Amino acid sequence: MSKTVLKKGIDVSYAQGTIDFTKLKGNVDFVIIRCGYGGDYSSQDDKQWLNNVKGCEDNGIPYGVYLYSYATTTAKAKSEAAHAIRLLKGHTPDYPVFLDLEESSISALGKSAILSIAKTFCTAIEDAGYTYGTYANKNWFTNYLTDSWYDTHTKWIAQYNSTVTYTGSYDLWQYSSTGKVSGISGNVDMNYCYTSFIKGDADGSGKVTASDARTILRVAAGLEDGTAAAEDNLDVNGDGKVTAADARAALRTAAGLSSD
Repeated sequence: MSKTVLKKGIDVSYAQGTIDFTKLKGNVDFVIIRCGYGGDYSSQDDKQWLNNVKGCEDNGIPYGVYLYSYATTTAKAKSEAAHAIRLLKGHTPDYPVFLDLEESSISALGKSAILSIAKTFCTAIEDAGYTYGTYANKNWFTNYLTDSWYDTHTKWIAQYNSTVTYTGSYDLWQYSSTGKVSGISGNVDMNYCYTSFIKGDADGSGKVTASDARTILRVAAGLEDGTAAAEDNLDVNGDGKVTAADARAALRTAAGLSSD
């Protein structure tokens, strides 16, 4: 069965140069921005990070973040997480913070070592208050990132093809590296998103409805298991628990009212 595309977006880095976000707005649903690469050194900050995150925030474009990994030890993974967290200070991404795994020096370590590195990075990101995810191509997800742990968070797969032939689960698909969008001169990576990151969207439909508010209320009352829904979206007010207040906030959102 084909997956339902909820959002269409792009991912960018310094390679796209200066982006005109006023033109980009309305042409994409989200942007995933490279913040940097490797450990916590200012020389490894992405040269367009500040411009890109400001462009998204100033124009109301939802965004996520990725860091290109070179980590071959858990100590280096901690440094890479610190790198991302430093750059994220003062920012609130709508999409996860992704660990980009594609370096051959990392794949040579084997599954167990890669898993430890990924867990170290992602735990630090979560402890800092952000959601996390893993980015890799089909080969990596098929041969290296096979532990069930990877299925417990957002998976972003790269496969430049008309369809995804990976048989496992995934939440975003990077399907092209030669896309064209208004506001960017040259090529850009194109992505489909199949998972909602909207607070209050309990059923993952990409919007908040009265039905979502009812689901949140049932979860808060212990009448329904929240693990079957988009669990991260149930805690609408971000206080770390699912309560009737979250259901009320979702209902206000569904009605087009402020959730305050």
